[in-house]
Amino acid sequence: MSTRGIDHLAIVADDMPTAMDFYTRVMGFQLVHVRRVPYERDRGQPPYENLRHYFFDMGNDSLFAVFEYPQGLPRQNRDHVGGMQHVAFHVPPAKFDALIERVKGCGVEVIGPVPLGGRFWSAYLYDPFGIRLEFATDRSGANRGVVASVLQTEEEARAELETLFSDRKEVEKWLERMPLRKETAQA
Repeated sequence: MSTRGIDHLAIVADDMPTAMDFYTRVMGFQLVHVRRVPYERDRGQPPYENLRHYFFDMGNDSLFAVFEYPQGLPRQNRDHVGGMQHVAFHVPPAKFDALIERVKGCGVEVIGPVPLGGRFWSAYLYDPFGIRLEFATDRSGANRGVVASVLQTEEEARAELETLFSDRKEVEKWLERMPLRKETAQA
């Protein structure tokens, strides 16, 4: 793989001061770069001239960016195809509960923590623009990285892939491409 991970995620807001307050005070991110972006045709960028595009340090050498669009535009539906369903931030297990309490202390409603099976424990909240955010952690007690924590056994992966593909060769093709755990039970 030639990527190291996320350079930045970019969301859309319509009130930059509110976004700045939420992402610094509630999420604990640091504002690290502020700029304006001129519109250029055929680059797939936002269709507005001279937009604010501010960047926040979200940890692990990754950035969270906010574009400020004009007010009054309709809100996106996160549950439609092409929408962003949510953004999940990994939180080390030792800091998970304290982060949830700090966010609640900022007056933000938090749903959870919720056990989602296996290593997954999550808590959910919404930013002021309706974007669903997730704090995710591994409460299994195992000391693994994020990717290693989601690896499945061949049997687990096969069972799911067989619900997607009726052709056995297609299932085998995907299994050959996946890193798999050797154990038979999810830790």
